[in-house]
Amino acid sequence: MSALEKFGVEIFTQHNIFERISADKPFRPDNPAFIFIRSGSIKLRQHFSDLELSANMFMVTDPQTVYELISVSDDFQSRMVSYKREFISALSLKFNRLITYRYFRQQMNVGVPFHQDDMDVVWKSVNFLKYILDSQTEMTYKKEMVEHLFSVFCYQMAGIISSEDSNSMNQMSRQEEIVFVFLNDLASHHHNNRTVEFYAERQSITTRHLSSVVKTITGKSASQIIALIVINEAKVLLNSSKKPVSEISTILGFSDQYSFSHFFKKHLEVSPSQYRNQFEG
Repeated sequence: MSALEKFGVEIFTQHNIFERISADKPFRPDNPAFIFIRSGSIKLRQHFSDLELSANMFMVTDPQTVYELISVSDDFQSRMVSYKREFISALSLKFNRLITYRYFRQQMNVGVPFHQDDMDVVWKSVNFLKYILDSQTEMTYKKEMVEHLFSVFCYQMAGIISSEDSNSMNQMSRQEEIVFVFLNDLASHHHNNRTVEFYAERQSITTRHLSSVVKTITGKSASQIIALIVINEAKVLLNSSKKPVSEISTILGFSDQYSFSHFFKKHLEVSPSQYRNQFEG
């Protein structure tokens, strides 16, 4: 049984992080995680842009997002703190979770720079938590120790975040908020709704306004992003499961396999079956 299954949290290093980050195909994390970069760099593709993380940066990965590893440097040194949502929810943490969650959600898929001193402290905390998790020595209160050490880590992160400029932490521009809500809605509803009209109506704004704002903030149109999310979802289902293409088309809300195959080939220039064949051998 893994530490994640047993305790609700697990620490990965640059030596085994690729057990959780697929190196050769698009993937969706099973659980949320913090990724800290001590040295070197890693480049990931997510949603509609590429993200490069370098020394003294961190990001929060999201199980709603599909990622693809583009490159990693030879001197890459990292820690990934992967945890189950129910584990963090069960801890009696006193900081304002809503503000912290909102900040993390806003910053997801964006690398956040760390001061060197902050990185040093967090790195030591993560390493000690990993030491306890990995220890083969019998510990009567190991579960409680893990819970408290993870709480310490959460408080450290909340403290670092709260020391940032309060405006940047708590406030988004109206345009950023529109895109934020659009992406959250899209994560929840893309299986059944692929029209810009649906997402505009959910925010009580016009289709033209939503499209204009999304284009301004992301550089891509709302319809392009909808298509990207659906295509990324299809990629993961095709490369990580044995489900028939007909079943995948149903899962993704297409009326039939032909409609799905036409949509997929239009965007990737290969059929779903041809795409899947790349990962079989």
